[in-house]
Amino acid sequence: MKRRNFCAVAALAAACAASLPGASANPLPVDRRIVLLVDEWKAVRNLPVVVAERLGYLKADGMDVAVMNVRDDVWHGDMLMDGRIDAVMAYWHHNVVNQSIGRDTQAIVTLGVTPGAKVLVSNQAKDKYRTLADLKGSRFIAGGAGSSKTTVANALVLAAGLKLTDYTRLGTDGKEKNVAALREGKADFIVAPTPDAGYYESQGVASVFADLTTLQGTKKAFGAPFPSSTVFMATARIKERPEIPRHLAKAFVRALSYINTHTADEIAAIVPDEVKGKDHDKYMKALKEALPMFANDGRMPANGAAYEFRVLAEFDAKYKGVDVQRTYTNAFVDEALKAGGQ
Repeated sequence: MKRRNFCAVAALAAACAASLPGASANPLPVDRRIVLLVDEWKAVRNLPVVVAERLGYLKADGMDVAVMNVRDDVWHGDMLMDGRIDAVMAYWHHNVVNQSIGRDTQAIVTLGVTPGAKVLVSNQAKDKYRTLADLKGSRFIAGGAGSSKTTVANALVLAAGLKLTDYTRLGTDGKEKNVAALREGKADFIVAPTPDAGYYESQGVASVFADLTTLQGTKKAFGAPFPSSTVFMATARIKERPEIPRHLAKAFVRALSYINTHTADEIAAIVPDEVKGKDHDKYMKALKEALPMFANDGRMPANGAAYEFRVLAEFDAKYKGVDVQRTYTNAFVDEALKAGGQ
């Protein structure tokens, strides 16, 4: 599935598709092929694409999806707009960013409904920070200003009824330095996506403050789901080629259904070794932590989108002009669900 060499134009998609594991030696006509860019397909947050590929959902109904891995030298927005790719699997907030700069994109399937992370409090500070109301004056290791980890920290502070200026965001300098900062009292919290949280706990420097891997924990913290991984497309492409979002929605509704009706062991059995890696126990731990992220049928939860949009707009005023309802559509998922997801 992973390839760094992208097709320059849609007409060359056949060459790309033929290089993927399981690709047909006789690829379908160009108008039946779809190019999906994935923000690191091996990452556990993108489990649905692995499931959909392994179970044949991507190559059903006379369509063929070529899965391409993210590349750093070309922005996904440019490739969506000029047709080099048809869709992207990445976090929903990209649609808000895209629309704020005039790139009209929409999520057509919502996969994750939690941040897939834990917020840990340093063991030195856990007596001081017991509830959300205590967060004023706190210091969070959350990475860059526009990172998903910073968005989670911002969401937690706003959920406490505080302002974003009521806490200090710290950069991240790697696990060892993060451990030192927590141990030495230079930081109070760290936002740790799956499976990193276990590392900090094992070092004895931090404990779970908010478990945002589960829908229950996310609703407890924010009062709503928190959309994360999605599949999105250029709105113009959706209108021009509705068979593409229709096929992708059906494939990922089926993948979500499989994930939510099978055990971690059953799911792991279909995941290729190149994804699981050599440490089976480590992968299984990460997988079990990630599965609750996908407790969803494919629809975008309106209240979750509204809350996350508020967080983004509070962080950067340029997002306030975005119409959040134009950043996603449930129409194709509703169609797939009505058909029974088969």
